[in-house]
Amino acid sequence: MRTMGKEEALAGLLDEAGGVLEELYQSGFDRVHDSTLEALERMAKLTGEYGMEYLSGMLCQLTKGLAMRRHRMEQKEDGITEIYVKLNEYLYLCREKAACDTGKNYYTDGEVKQYDESKRHAQPEAD
Repeated sequence: MRTMGKEEALAGLLDEAGGVLEELYQSGFDRVHDSTLEALERMAKLTGEYGMEYLSGMLCQLTKGLAMRRHRMEQKEDGITEIYVKLNEYLYLCREKAACDTGKNYYTDGEVKQYDESKRHAQPEAD
């Protein structure tokens, strides 16, 4: 059995988080299903375990805000839409970074080659 690489694991995690946000988008912020809230809580915990504290924190904020909104009678601005948009932007940027890292690893065989700034201005040696 083949083990999953870190790039594949990260891609799977980001896809799963994106799927939960898509489910939330389809159901709407005012009528959130219990299963969607549970999925958001699970994703917040899982992303925290992966060391993605910023993502985990935003997912926690969204989950708490949505849970509170369910029990509110009047509508008022609570910033949930802003958190939702930031989450989607963050997931997009994470996917792009992961794709760049995968390409870099493919073309450099996983080695990080350091650029020596001192060689940039060096004059070629005369014969």
